[in-house]
This record gives sequence, C-alpha cells and structure tokens, in this order.
Amino acid sequence: MREEINQILKKGYLISKDFIEALPDKFDVEGFLNKLNGLEKKPIILTSEMLTESNNKLISTDFKILRNYKEESKKREVQDFVDYFKLRYENTKNLLIKRKELQNTISINRVGMRTEREEVSLIGMVVSKNYTKTKNILVRIEDLTGIINILISKNKPELFEIANDIVLDEVIGVTGVTGENIIFVNDLFFPDIPVNNKLKRSANDEYIIFSSDLHLGSNKFFKDNFLRMIDWLNCNSGTEEQREIASKVKYLFITGDLVDGVGIHPGQDESLEILDIYEQYKILAEFLGKIRKDVKIILIGGNHDALRLSEPQPIIDKNLAPDLYKLENVYCLSNPCLVNIGAYEGFEGFKILLYHGYSIPYYAENVESIRKGGKLQKIDSIMKFLLQKRHLAPSHTSNLYVPHHKQDPLFIDDIPDFFVTGHIHKIMLSSYRNVTMIAGGCWIDRTVDQERRGIIPEPNKIVLVNLKDRNIKILNFEDEREIK
Repeated sequence: MREEINQILKKGYLISKDFIEALPDKFDVEGFLNKLNGLEKKPIILTSEMLTESNNKLISTDFKILRNYKEESKKREVQDFVDYFKLRYENTKNLLIKRKELQNTISINRVGMRTEREEVSLIGMVVSKNYTKTKNILVRIEDLTGIINILISKNKPELFEIANDIVLDEVIGVTGVTGENIIFVNDLFFPDIPVNNKLKRSANDEYIIFSSDLHLGSNKFFKDNFLRMIDWLNCNSGTEEQREIASKVKYLFITGDLVDGVGIHPGQDESLEILDIYEQYKILAEFLGKIRKDVKIILIGGNHDALRLSEPQPIIDKNLAPDLYKLENVYCLSNPCLVNIGAYEGFEGFKILLYHGYSIPYYAENVESIRKGGKLQKIDSIMKFLLQKRHLAPSHTSNLYVPHHKQDPLFIDDIPDFFVTGHIHKIMLSSYRNVTMIAGGCWIDRTVDQERRGIIPEPNKIVLVNLKDRNIKILNFEDEREIK
C-alpha cells in the first residue's frame, strides 16, 4: 500500500489520514488517478469522502456522502439501549434549548425545590400518555435526573390539539406552572425545523430524479415501463423538450426495495418471477447498466432487500450484488443516509435525506390527526411529523432498530433540503418550512400483500426536480405512446 500512496504523492496531491485508513486492500491506483485527472476542478487534499465503501470509485466534488451508516460488529447489551436513548435525549435537548422559551430550563429533580404555582420550563422524554376522567391529557416525562407528570387541559383547545399527537419516547419541551408533583402546561415545544429555514436554488440548470420500490423479481414488476424510463433518460424518446430535460439529469435516487426479495412474506413465491435473490440483483444491475454513465445513481435498501429489517440498514453486501458494484456510476448507501449534491464555489449544494420509510405506517395509525386525516393517504403529514420531531422513528415500537452508543443515525441533525422516502408506493410532493418532501412511488402493480396492508400503488412515475428553480414535475411512463 505504501507504493500506491507514493504514486499519489508524486502527482502532487496531499493525503489525509482518513483517506489512508479508508483505502481498500485491492486499490486500482492508476484508475483512481485517471479519474482525478478527468475532474474539471482537481482537489488538493484527498479525503476518505472521495471513496465509496464498496471500491475505489471516485466521488466528484459535487457529490458528497455526509452520513452513511457503518455496521458495528458487536453484541448488543442492555447498556447499549440505555446509552442509545440517553444520546437521543441529549441530541434533541441540544436543539430545544436553543429556543428562547426554554433557555431557563431546569432538571426535573429541581422542580420540588420550587414553590407552588411558580413558572418553570423542562425538557423530557415521554414515558406515558393517558387521558384523565375529566378528559385532560396526562403525560409522564423523564430526564436524566427524574420523572414527573405534566397535564394539558382540555380548556386550552389549541394546546390540547397539539398534545393529542404526542407519541411515546419523543423528547419535548414544556413551559408551565408547578403544582403538587405535577406541571400544568402552558406551552409545548418540539425540536422542529426553524421557521426561517431558507429555500436554496442553484445557478446551474440541472435535474435530479427520485423514484422508489422497484421490486424487481416480482411478476408484477413493470419491466417495460421501467425500461421506457431508462430510454427517455438516455435521451432516446419523448419530445424535443423532454429529451433536452433528460440530457440535464445528473442524479437518479432510488429509495429502497430495489428487488422483491425472497421469503419476505407468506406465499411470496407465488408472485415471484425470479426466485433467486442473486439473480434479482444481477438483473437490476443489467437494467441500471443501460443508463448513461454521466448520471450518478444512488441506491438505498428497504425491507424487501437482502438486508436485516432492523434500522439503520447497512449498504447492500457486494457479495450479494457484485454486478452493482462494477457499475462506476452506482453508489450503494445505507438506509437512512444523507448526501450533498450540486455544490460549487460560492454555493454549498443541496442536502438530501434518504429514508425508505419503514416507520411510516406506525405513525399513520398512532398519531391522532394523521389517523383521522387519511392515514397512509397523508404521507406528507407523516413526513412533516417526523421533521417536527427531528427523528425518523421517535417511538420505540415504530421500527426495529440496532442501538449505537456513539451516534443515532435516525436522528435528523442536519436540516435537509430534500426529505425523500418510499415504502408506501405512492407519489407525494409537499413542502414544510422550505424542506421539499417527496415520496417516490413504485414500479410494481398491486399485490395481495399490499391489499392486506391497505396500500394502493401509484406505479410507473418519477419525480423530476429542477435544481435551478426547484420546480417539480411528475413524469408518467405507463403509456408507451408518450411521456406524460
């Protein structure tokens, strides 16, 4: 490896320590240097962020992986779960404490030192939520020092409506007055997205595509329609205007369930066209390999992929899908992950948060306003809810997860410009405080399993975003005669 490093140094590049640590055992240094030479703006210092985990693919300066979960091989103990929830509490507290209403927050164990009817502010994690006989809401919260009851009165209708949507294990801020072993709440606060969050636009006339849930391998996969989309992306079909737009597409994001998998649910074999998981990924690579090479393709896994169900889900194993990793423009990332695209001198680019969406059905059923407002038909309300909580799965039972004592990959630390998900098989476009929220649809017809879960798919469509004006279009590839 010393020889390869010397080759790079002789070309005038500086090398960071993390770059050396990230180098794979088999490193094609000549190929790597050729790719560096092909960049319009060559870097001075090489860092690990210029390499993917899979191989020595060079990531150009306008595409940066900000957060990509790396599996930690260790046995999980009870203490790991304790540390995980402590970390989540501290992360959220650090956001809440910035609010002027909560800057004088005290710890719960100090509440007993205050006189009755004295104003206090607290930050705590929700332990339980119940309704009293008089129909008020009684919530039990805890911090690292203790536990206390807070009461939200039905006589404060606006506050009461907000409190109806409180879920277990989320971290909230509270202002109110003290009573006997209780706080009478005057206001509630969530970490949320700042009101003054700015809407970014690029000076470059470039496009990105979002899609999801291919389920390749199912006999209900719309193969011809997907190939029709690829044909358009390669500028071979559509009107002159549509072909011109296609030529400006720089990124394709696919947010999970790339293949239909094997043994995912009872009776799945009856609906599979390809029964071998290796073959499913091989055919996927063949399809993606047809896309022109100047389009970067970013993939994350989902609950149908050959991954554990527990989140965060690591990247797809290259031993399962070796052909995917041979494609120079394909990047397999974890679920969830955060990337930055479109940066140039004077512009920081766009942050894109990708999450397949396994927790979404839970909140469709357990958040009162969403449950009454349309459940899974209101994906935008669920995504807004998750942004307000600054977490992709704030409740313990909303997903399976693997605790990590040093980080919480499901915590929404950086504010994204785009929050993109899938899983529900429906197209959805919305915005919340200048965060563009997108659900990517699917490429599969309705199955018996989807009918059982109440999912009505919206297949054969992609979401097309112009980074210059942030204008969004939906293109439909269902009709072979034209792109709608």
